[in-house]
Amino acid sequence: MAGRTRRDALALVARAGLAGLGAAALGSRAAAAATRTDFRALVIGSGFGGAVAALRLGQAGVDTAVLERGREWPVAPARPVFGSVNGVTDTMFWFRRTARYPGLLPVPVRPGPGVLEVAEEPGLDIWCGAGVGGGSLVYTGVTVAPPRRCFERLYPSGLRYEEFARVWFPRARAMLGASPMPRDVYASGPFLHSRVWDRQVTRAGFRPEPLDSTFDWRVVRGELAHRVPLSATAGDSDFGCGNGAKKTLTRTYLPAALATGHVQLRPLHEVRSVGRRRDGRFRLEVRRLTPGGEVLGTEEFTCDLLFLAAGTLNTNRLLVAARDRGALPDLPAAVGEGFGDNGDQVTLRSQPLVQHGATQGSPCASGVFVPDGCGLPLRAESWVLPGFHGLPAVVTLSMTADGDHRGAFRSDPRTGRVRLTGWGDGSAAAARAALAFSRRVIAANPGTLPLTVPLPPYTAHPVGGCAIGRVTDPEGRVRGVPGLYVVDGSLLPGTVGGANPSLTITALAERALAGIVARAG
Repeated sequence: MAGRTRRDALALVARAGLAGLGAAALGSRAAAAATRTDFRALVIGSGFGGAVAALRLGQAGVDTAVLERGREWPVAPARPVFGSVNGVTDTMFWFRRTARYPGLLPVPVRPGPGVLEVAEEPGLDIWCGAGVGGGSLVYTGVTVAPPRRCFERLYPSGLRYEEFARVWFPRARAMLGASPMPRDVYASGPFLHSRVWDRQVTRAGFRPEPLDSTFDWRVVRGELAHRVPLSATAGDSDFGCGNGAKKTLTRTYLPAALATGHVQLRPLHEVRSVGRRRDGRFRLEVRRLTPGGEVLGTEEFTCDLLFLAAGTLNTNRLLVAARDRGALPDLPAAVGEGFGDNGDQVTLRSQPLVQHGATQGSPCASGVFVPDGCGLPLRAESWVLPGFHGLPAVVTLSMTADGDHRGAFRSDPRTGRVRLTGWGDGSAAAARAALAFSRRVIAANPGTLPLTVPLPPYTAHPVGGCAIGRVTDPEGRVRGVPGLYVVDGSLLPGTVGGANPSLTITALAERALAGIVARAG
């Protein structure tokens, strides 16, 4: 009977998402399990790379714990869960005292474990998801692969595009549940701005293509019919969709990982440092937090296999600090080098006499890849900028395949903090490319005007610092440190190559874990 009860609980995990299941899935052993600090494998972070690692390790029978610094957020259609630009709450930002986001005044907020970290690095704001599901909580769902020509320029010969196109991209896309926006959703009122965007870029000679997305179109249709609270169709999804409109990792990889019975999830466990003990095993200093942000205490976790999936910013912070403090002295000198912002840029344009829609839905319907003519290869996507709804404006997010402009994470000798250095005007080339694309569209659409929004340089897609071929092998094994792996956006060499990073990170992690499991390390 006990076995059956546990199987029933695990089946519920897989069907219903996480919502408090991290301990419940363990049945009567939950209390004892929650106090364990020693595991065969530890995964730091529950975003795209960490969720893949958790599932594939669990399926291989490896005793694994996932340490996630952020909260576990329920899907609760009956009540608001997340804040938004139109209703700022303390759940929005990771330990900030003032809001910092496009369209938001710097209003005071109470510091706590919110869903988005906005790190003000020198010359660049870096955005990072914080919570069970990582970046999947706060991204806008676009699930697209980089063009072959860009991919092949970025990676060593051990990674073949044909293999990714045949195996890893389809596997990742299927697990994430990605699909293009249905025609009826595209034709609805909240996506008039998407139709205007498509019409404008078509007149400029481009051919917009539907993009796969991980929004749940069933829930989006429920919003359109006013059966569920509005979120995606109202443009309020950058800080999470409390009605379940996103297929976050809490509905795909993570519940499947818990259902193996070999994986534990520890939310509100913030890894502060990593190192190695004298016996060769890894040790982690972990700070436990309450949902309100109070510190409950600090513990040491130990493991044989350590998977870094804390996101580009925090994986680099942990590893650079561990190397420079002597906790992991054998780390490659290239750790922290080669950071890039993926060429993220936002541009706006307006046709004042054209209706753009009073409400603009968040999901991205389409995009174009522009290989030349803008200074850099560029992907442009129909986007939404919270706080600008109702204005006669359409928004473009662009990402360039910029192979030149890079920064580095280094320890500040005075404070010991790891900061981004050498960025300077690293965003300038991408900004010029984005403006060149916008000018081509404006020239082809009479009566269209550029709009200038004073945004600080930022990236929602930080990548690099532990690049494949420099710091790791093609399967994420860190050179010189057996048992240490990187499986997040740090693996990418400063750019995805003209795409959003989620699909590429997931596919790289799938390939890495397949090799690691097959070779037992």
